[in-house]
Amino acid sequence: MTFGTGVSLRQFSTHLRNDAARHQIILDRVERDSVIEGLPRFNEKSRAEWLSAIKKVSKH
Repeated sequence: MTFGTGVSLRQFSTHLRNDAARHQIILDRVERDSVIEGLPRFNEKSRAEWLSAIKKVSKH
């Protein structure tokens, strides 16, 4: 996804080119933001479900 004529963030950042690393970064940020909003931390099941959803969306 690009918001202009430049390169996408994924292409620009070497950290975001690796799918597994990018998915973990996203998952960690979502969990951190959720905790800030007062929600509980992810458990093993919810972490696996969110990771699966992230992988599904990233294929598009």
